This record gives sequence, C-alpha cells and structure tokens, in this order.
Amino acid sequence: MDTIKRIETFETRVPLPAPLSVGTAQITHRTYSVVRITTSDGLVGVGYCYSRGLPISKIIDDVMTPVVVGKTAESPDEIRKLIFGFNWQSGEHGTVTSGLSAIDIALNDIAGKRAGVSVSKHLGSDVSEIPVYSVVGYNYGENESGLEQEVSDALARGIKSFKIVVGAKEPERDARRLKVLRSLVGDETLIAVDAFRTFGNLENAVQRVNLIKQYNLSFVEDPFLESEGLLSIALREATGVAVSFGESLASSKMAEQVINYNQVDVLRIDALVIGGVNEFLKAVNFAHSKGKSYATHIHTEIHSQLAGITPNLYLGGLEYLDPHYEIDLFHHLLHEPLQIKNGNAIISQEPGFGINWDWDAIKRFSA
Repeated sequence: MDTIKRIETFETRVPLPAPLSVGTAQITHRTYSVVRITTSDGLVGVGYCYSRGLPISKIIDDVMTPVVVGKTAESPDEIRKLIFGFNWQSGEHGTVTSGLSAIDIALNDIAGKRAGVSVSKHLGSDVSEIPVYSVVGYNYGENESGLEQEVSDALARGIKSFKIVVGAKEPERDARRLKVLRSLVGDETLIAVDAFRTFGNLENAVQRVNLIKQYNLSFVEDPFLESEGLLSIALREATGVAVSFGESLASSKMAEQVINYNQVDVLRIDALVIGGVNEFLKAVNFAHSKGKSYATHIHTEIHSQLAGITPNLYLGGLEYLDPHYEIDLFHHLLHEPLQIKNGNAIISQEPGFGINWDWDAIKRFSA
C-alpha cells in the first residue's frame, strides 16, 4: 500500500498591481495555500486552496499532517474521515475544510499520476475541452471603456458567455454597464451577474434586480449571505430571475440542504472549499437529480478536470478570469496558465491535474 510519507505547505501571498474592490472589501493580495504530498512509492501530488489570509497552512501542518502521515495515499475519502474524526470540534466548515480540500486535490493528483492518466480520464471522462464564461467588470473606472476592452478581448478568444460584477453605489451605473455588455455581445449570449453579497436587504435587492433584468440575466449570484437562503427565494419570486450561491459550502450535505429547500436555481460550487473531488461530485450529482445545474468558482485548472463527467454544468461553461487583467493571480504560481482556445478550456492530458507549477515562484511568494 502506498502511504503518505511527507506533507509540505507553502503559504503564498501574491500582490495585486493595485488594490481591488471585492464586494464590500478592498484587497491588496491574493493568498493561496499550496500543499505538496510525497508518498512512500515516490509519487508527488500537489493541491491548493484560497486561504484568504487565514492560517490554513498552519492548520494543515499542526493539525492534519500528524493525523495522516503514514496512512494510505490511495483513499482520499479515508483521509477525509481521519481528519474530521480528529478535528470533530471544528466541524465540516471554514478553514478546516479548505485545508482538507487542498490535501484531497493533492491525493487525486497522485491517483492520476499513479494510473498514468489525467484526473479527468481517471474519473472516466474522454472530454478534451470545456467551454468557459468570462468574468468582467471588477474595475469600474470613470467610464465603460475598460469594460468594453475586457469584453472585446474575451470575444476575440472565442468566449461566448459572460458574468459581470454588480453592486455599484448607484444602481443606474450597473444598468448602464449591463446595457453596454448586452450591446456588445448580442441578444443570444448568456449573461449572469455577481452581486458579491452587497445588496444588503431584500427591498434593495429587488429594486436593483428589477432595474437590470431587462438584459436577460441567466442568474444573480450571491445576492445575500449563504445563510440567508430564504431571502434568495424571495428575490427569485419577486423578480423572476434565477439565483445562484454556494461557493462557501463546505460539504455535499450542505449543498443538499440548500437544494432541498429550493434556495438556488444554479448551485455555485468550489472543489477547493467543499472538501475536494468526491464531495464536489456528490454535490453536483445531487443537484442533477433535483433538476439543478451548477456553476464553478474559478480554479479552472481543477474544475476543467472534473466537469467532463458531469451532465449538468451551467450552459455558459466554467468560470474564467483572464490572467491578463490580474484579478485572480494564480497564474503567477505556474510556468504556464490554462490554455483557452475558441472559447474552451483545454483539459491537460498530463498525468494528474497536469498543472505546471513554478516552485521558484511559490517559494518566492511564500518568503
């Protein structure tokens, strides 16, 4: 049996070129916890998660590593049970599950390498590419010229669906931006909006969504906190616009509850938060059984390897942030970013997740 021999963590902090407004916060860095696992057979797998400035690497080092070193590297589910069995007081949420997700991704990377195939093929998919939608409009600027350039660049790469950030101080600004976007992409293109939990209350949310729903929205993402699912139901009923949330859900059971209460139309999900590959697939499959589609939360390198075996991916495809605009900075940890051709993410056929890590950069950003 191949066992976990060593776990190394790297807490990276990558500076943004300028402060970025994300919802009600302004951030100066993107932070990622990178996990490298070496097995007794000499295989090496790498996983990661957004740490958002939280001490996830320390939690992995101090709490998880002592529990799993020497244990099987061939069963991510068994490792998950060991970690939660030891960390029962922390529960299945927050930083513990994010750290577990990074370990799970690394173990699935190892599984693909052990089999000599990509994670996608190891899971049973023969898909070679997956469509993506472009997220635009993080930076408002004085006018809409920046937005126009973002959309033009995405269209030139063959991207056919979009999501735009909303939540301007003046609701009319959001409406103007939606008008510009719709005029550039045409009537048939899918457009979603991301509110970043900025609407605050139901009355404000209804007013804002009613102002922009004329632009034929696929869904409104994160109108409220995930604990305020009843407000999302009320927003859908008041406006007729589909709602989506879930990227912070930390287990498939949490996703099941949200779906069973019909709080989402499109389940928003992140394999690097929910607990890894199997929890991601359990949640996605449950959504499918209830007639729901799902949308991913960035991390396109990981999610492209998982989406091929799922039947209910949002029609717009996987979420994608163009590295050129320096919003998500994950590409700074890689030798080569994910390839996008004709609007599709090209799924790496290298063993494992096929991510070409730049260890010099990882160590530099961890210093």
